[in-house]
Amino acid sequence: MKENILEQVKKSISEISKRQGAYTKLTDLKEKISLTFDENINRILEEKEIVKKVEFPKVKLNFKYILSIPFIYAMIIPSVILHISVQIYQQVCFRLYGIPTVKQSEYFVYDRKLLSLLNPMEKFNCIYCSYVNNLFRFCTEIGARTERYWCPIKYYRRINSHSQYDKFVEEAKSRDEFEEKWEELRDFSDLESH
Repeated sequence: MKENILEQVKKSISEISKRQGAYTKLTDLKEKISLTFDENINRILEEKEIVKKVEFPKVKLNFKYILSIPFIYAMIIPSVILHISVQIYQQVCFRLYGIPTVKQSEYFVYDRKLLSLLNPMEKFNCIYCSYVNNLFRFCTEIGARTERYWCPIKYYRRINSHSQYDKFVEEAKSRDEFEEKWEELRDFSDLESH
C-alpha cells in the first residue's frame, strides 16, 4: 500500500509538473502573441499615418534660453491687449473718417509649408512667433492708413516704411497745394473696403 501511495504521489507530482510546464508555456505564448500583435498594430498605424509618434526636441539646456523663456512668453499678454485695442481703434475711428478697415485675414497668416517637419515645441514657438509678427504687420498697416489721413508728409531722410508711405506728399509750394494733396490722400478709393 505504501508503494501504491508513493506511486500515486509521484504520478500526481509528474502530472502537476507537466501541467505547470504547459501553463508556463501557454503564458509565455500569450505574452509573445500580445507583444507581436501590439507591434504590428503600431506599425500599421504609423504606416497609414493614423497616429504619428511625437518626438520632442533634443535641445541642449542653455542657461540663456531658460532665462529668456518667461520674457518671451510673457509678451503674449501685451500682444493680445494691443490686438484688441488696435481693432477697437480701427473699427471706431476708421468708420468715422471713411478709412477702409484693415482686413485681419490678409495679415494673420499661418501657412508655413514646413511646419510638418517641426516637433511640437517648435510648432508652438513658430505659431506664437507668427502671431506676434503678423500682429505688428497688421498694426503697421493701421498706423499707415492713420498717418495717411492725418499727416501724409514724407520724411526728409529716406526711411523704410509702410504700404501707404509712397503716396505721401513729398513737397508742396504752398499751403493750399499741400492741403489739396492732403485731401486727395484722404480719398481711400484706391483701397478695398472690408
